[in-house]
Amino acid sequence: MAGKVKPWVWVVVGVVACGILFIIGLAAVGLWLVKSHVEVHSASPAAVTEDFQTVRARFADQKPLIEIRRGDEPVLHRELIPNATAGRPLQTLRVLAYDPDGGKIVRIAIPMWLLRLAPGSRRMSFLSDNGIDFDSDRVHLTLDDLERRGPGLLVDHTDRHGSLVLVWTE
Repeated sequence: MAGKVKPWVWVVVGVVACGILFIIGLAAVGLWLVKSHVEVHSASPAAVTEDFQTVRARFADQKPLIEIRRGDEPVLHRELIPNATAGRPLQTLRVLAYDPDGGKIVRIAIPMWLLRLAPGSRRMSFLSDNGIDFDSDRVHLTLDDLERRGPGLLVDHTDRHGSLVLVWTE
């Protein structure tokens, strides 16, 4: 009976196959999340100006929660965060960014439930991977801070190269 396969071999093959299927499924879900929440398009400067003015008009009476000053020095306006939660829970964190060198506009809409599920979700970091020297450890912004603040403008920044970034919550 040399051709008979031992039962433990089938168990190992089954576990490996399930692991591979799990990894493929996880990659598919990750790809779907990125594809459904991130849009990248080419845009003319006129269209970009209009898009940014439209969003800024919604927050004309608001000061951004995070102000990035000359030299990319971030300032968190903690006085804009009340001690109590402001009304309804947040639904979405939105980012509108423009790179004039590439002529691309990026729109990102991240559901707040997804941010709450992320490991280490209590700490927020903005702009740290986009060539802007932003020290999130000094600013100490959390999801709880955003929830207490409620919907509003978080960042409105134009860097020295002409890149534009707006971040807000709804």
